[in-house]
Amino acid sequence: MLGTMIRFSIFGIPVTVQPWFWLTMAFIGGGLNASNSLEIMLVAVFALAGFLSILIHELGHALMIRRYGLPTSITLLAFGGFATYPAGRLDRKQSFLVTAAGPGVQFAFGILLILLARLINLPEGSLFGPFLSNLILVSIVWSVLNCLPVYPLDGGHMLAAVLGPQKQRFVHLISAIIAVGVGLAGYAFLGTILLPIFMAFFAWQNWQSFQASASR
Repeated sequence: MLGTMIRFSIFGIPVTVQPWFWLTMAFIGGGLNASNSLEIMLVAVFALAGFLSILIHELGHALMIRRYGLPTSITLLAFGGFATYPAGRLDRKQSFLVTAAGPGVQFAFGILLILLARLINLPEGSLFGPFLSNLILVSIVWSVLNCLPVYPLDGGHMLAAVLGPQKQRFVHLISAIIAVGVGLAGYAFLGTILLPIFMAFFAWQNWQSFQASASR
């Protein structure tokens, strides 16, 4: 499965899952530290939960795109995914709503799962418990992180839609500053190195774009 692309359709929307998606999900889920069959199984459970949650995120984008009468498809790749649509066909309000629909649907899904988890009795020793916990975790954390005003995250795209194309350079400046702050806060308060690495990359990418636009 890791060596081939997976293709299917949902609600008439073509979906492609690239091999790197599964590898990065396994990496985030602790695959490098898995040393026995149970730990490997839990990594696989996390990857499956990540797949379902991120697919729902991208479906939020895609269904809103289709609401505006545009063709769309979904691709899941390393550390996320995207939903396509023809360029230049959406105004700023529509672009904002298309972008917001992804994390919005995913966050609502996570909240719904929290409510359902309180109503059901999970069998002891079942993998469904870790699956549900991971599904809630990915849905909440992924949607919240994606709403950060850091380009190219969804929050960055929403900021771009609000400011408009004439102020795109300020989108990159704001994104670089916030990415640095979030990266430092993640390391200081969460003790994680993965988030600072991502934020450092986004900060560098946006600073380069800001400098390039300033020199024009």
